[in-house]
Amino acid sequence: MSARAGELTRAPFIQTLYAGMDSIKCLLILRDNIDNFYSNHVHTINMQTINYKSYRPYITAIKSKPFLLLAGISGTGKSRIVRELARACWEEGSEEYTAQKPSNFEMIQVKPNWHDSSELFGYISRLSGQPEYVPGEFLKFVARAWENVDVPHFLCLDEMNLAPVEQYFAEFLSVIESRKCNEDGSITTDPILEKSDTGWYFDLTTSITTTDAIRHQFNEKGISLPPNLIVVGTVNMDETTFSFSRKVLDRAMSIEMNEVDLYGGLTERYESIGKIDYNDLIGAAVEGVDVYVENKGVCDLALEYLSAVNEKLEGTPFKVAYRTRNEFLLYVVNNLPYNQDEEGNELPQGYVIARALDEITSMKILSRIEGDDTKVKESLLTNLMHVIETKLAEISGEEHPVNSVSLAKLKEMKEKLAYGYTSFWS
Repeated sequence: MSARAGELTRAPFIQTLYAGMDSIKCLLILRDNIDNFYSNHVHTINMQTINYKSYRPYITAIKSKPFLLLAGISGTGKSRIVRELARACWEEGSEEYTAQKPSNFEMIQVKPNWHDSSELFGYISRLSGQPEYVPGEFLKFVARAWENVDVPHFLCLDEMNLAPVEQYFAEFLSVIESRKCNEDGSITTDPILEKSDTGWYFDLTTSITTTDAIRHQFNEKGISLPPNLIVVGTVNMDETTFSFSRKVLDRAMSIEMNEVDLYGGLTERYESIGKIDYNDLIGAAVEGVDVYVENKGVCDLALEYLSAVNEKLEGTPFKVAYRTRNEFLLYVVNNLPYNQDEEGNELPQGYVIARALDEITSMKILSRIEGDDTKVKESLLTNLMHVIETKLAEISGEEHPVNSVSLAKLKEMKEKLAYGYTSFWS
């Protein structure tokens, strides 16, 4: 790979990719030296513990951003996998593991008539003559997660786009972006329900939690999102549903589930995920700055790749900025420990990085591209295919090519564009 250090002073967007992190004097990365960039920081995942071949993308996407969209045709097990991930947080054979619904899982069916947040978060009722807050299921589950903060809690919004997400989920979409990693390692957010000195608020906090410490926290600081809360929306794209705006897609990780194994689930009652530890799902980093210094070489490699891809998006509404940059870095770094194949053989370091870059490209860039042939040009998709294929090959090496999900999706999108309109969503 040739070095283009001068680009760091010439190209304005490359400079912005490094905003908020250490200044970069030169970018020179050789594939043979990739190991030196992160070998001291990687803790290999025990392959006997987690069946990561099937579940690694879900686990690392959640760790990078605890807001995940699962898209796919009906019946592919989108909501089931959320339940099974929640189940895998418990010891196999335990009461929680064998329960129909583990206590750290809740599924809420989205209704087509939802146009505000009252069904999810609650509302103030005055039917009794006095204001009374009627909590929604989302708020109740938030309190439950706070009561057991050491266990990841999964909230599944089933058929999430049956109603306009921007309307009924506006508060969450705003607050999720306030996540911050503090100096003590804790992760906090703004309140999703501000505290109030009124009687209805104190009655509310008393009704949703019996834990004195949690109730005191709510009364003093408002009700914020707990660090162990994971929100997953299942998505069907048909004539009965709403499409997602870029506001939603920018805030979520998106994974397609269209492959079907007709033999799956016939020999075992529960998914063979293995025990998932808290730290496998809940990350201590929420921004690029949280991982950049300790993984500088890997992050620089990811930034060079993202800059090359973003250059092809210049002049389109699909160009990405800081939020996507941060999630690129987090996803790549969170995938570094998954450096073995299913037989336990060590994978080449370049392959591990290229695989993660390919997946996050599909999740965060391709998912935003849609429109007719006046908005999405065939040349745009062709140029993206070329730069992605070239950069991934440089990183992984010709001996270990990545089975690219991004290139497969771009090929599909090009075929759809021939009929006048294309979209990431099948």
